[in-house]
Amino acid sequence: MLIIHFKKSYFIKSGEIIIQLIHLFKDSLLHPEKLVQVITLKKGKIFLYFLFIAFITTIPLWIQSNQTIDDFSRDGQIIAESIPSFKIENNQLVTAEPVKSYIYQTDSIIFTFDPNGERTLDDVEQDLIGNLIGIAFLEDGLYFSLPDYPIHFSYTQLNGLTSASFIDLILSVDSFGGILQIITFTILWLVSLLLTFLYTVLSTLFANILSMITGKQLNFGESFKLVLFASTLPNLFIAFLNSFGLIPSFQVEIKTIVTLFIYYLAIRTIPKPKKQS
Repeated sequence: MLIIHFKKSYFIKSGEIIIQLIHLFKDSLLHPEKLVQVITLKKGKIFLYFLFIAFITTIPLWIQSNQTIDDFSRDGQIIAESIPSFKIENNQLVTAEPVKSYIYQTDSIIFTFDPNGERTLDDVEQDLIGNLIGIAFLEDGLYFSLPDYPIHFSYTQLNGLTSASFIDLILSVDSFGGILQIITFTILWLVSLLLTFLYTVLSTLFANILSMITGKQLNFGESFKLVLFASTLPNLFIAFLNSFGLIPSFQVEIKTIVTLFIYYLAIRTIPKPKKQS
């Protein structure tokens, strides 16, 4: 009976916390002047809301990454049909018969096969425009590049790789799509947690200056809580735009300004401390 009572108490308490955070979420959107009450929230509730804000910022990144995975899966099948027979042995790329260097481009991938040394790594990098994924078998190594994340493997690391095993690797992306989505979301959420923390800390520094100018006595921790909740609306708006591929110029600056404005609306309700006579 004690266990049952404990479970009921736990769920009731958890439900109360969620309801309170939902009310504060609504206030952050509709009644920012009521946000001053978040100053008294305990660290556990602040941490839960911090996870929520990071979750919001993860969604557009996840949508974009899923689109990249889908495009790669589709175009990878097209690229696989063009790959000549080869193997890597004795630290060299060896083809079954003489092959001319070529470049094959789809909507998402630009594939370069150059065993003859006609192109350099700089040439391949210059070919990459926008969000294209680059795969290049050059004379001295394999070059693989996601947007802004280049990786170069020397053939000493790839001895034993064949065209058949490489094609299987490309085609396996489709079969592991669900697992990749979960892994991708987890990685992106961890990155978003770090970026959200840094953004909130930096915004809190500006918020502290604003609180001093307006004559409100708030310490860093109290300002941090207010800034976190004040960032809800701009984070939702920017995430909504990014989810549809719309990337406004200076979106970080816009988000910071709106956050500080909502923060100001909240602290404006705090009475100034009375001057001691």
